[in-house]
Amino acid sequence: MRQRIIDNLPRAAGDSDALAPVRREQFLVYLMGPYRTFDVDALLPADADVETDAPSFATWDDTSGEYAEDEVLRLLQETRDCLRDRGFNAFLAIDVGIPLDEMDAATQSIAFAQASNATIFIAPQVGDNLGVGIEIGSVLEDILSTAGMQGPAADATPPTRARRVMVATEPSVRSAMLGAVHARWDASVRAFTDAADCCRLCAQFCTHIQNEELYGSLDCLD
Repeated sequence: MRQRIIDNLPRAAGDSDALAPVRREQFLVYLMGPYRTFDVDALLPADADVETDAPSFATWDDTSGEYAEDEVLRLLQETRDCLRDRGFNAFLAIDVGIPLDEMDAATQSIAFAQASNATIFIAPQVGDNLGVGIEIGSVLEDILSTAGMQGPAADATPPTRARRVMVATEPSVRSAMLGAVHARWDASVRAFTDAADCCRLCAQFCTHIQNEELYGSLDCLD
């Protein structure tokens, strides 16, 4: 998957333009965020009633929160471009252009996180905090599920890969899942105030991971 991502990013994919080459092509940074609504039908059982059984995270409320859907996408794109200007090979899922009939969105997120040197979930204040819990939780449970993670958070021993994950969130975002990110997985949770601050935090995190690969205890990914 790593090489497929690297090969696909310089190509236009759907509504995503081709991305220019970066200095650190092999240092992949997967940016996640609630920038598009979920396919409710795909998440519910076949016999479910969408009108009554749809979970609250499956709707986007334009009347609450500071961001609308297109604004969140723009924030992620600006952060991606800022990181790429600094040499990191940052990307969104839509940039890779893998058809959903080949690999569903949830499976793509897990595969991209597994393949990346750093995974960053950007969680601005939007509606019902769309997807914050389901996406962060599914990725962390998949890539970080080990024998040491069984049982309560106080007894968990996160694997080394937990150090590659960061959540960047606005101070106003409240989610039980965000609290568990640090308590259970020992992953980093940082708060940002605006787009420039978000990029600065993400760049600092990527630089830290890169230094840990070069001089610390993290393995370099091939």
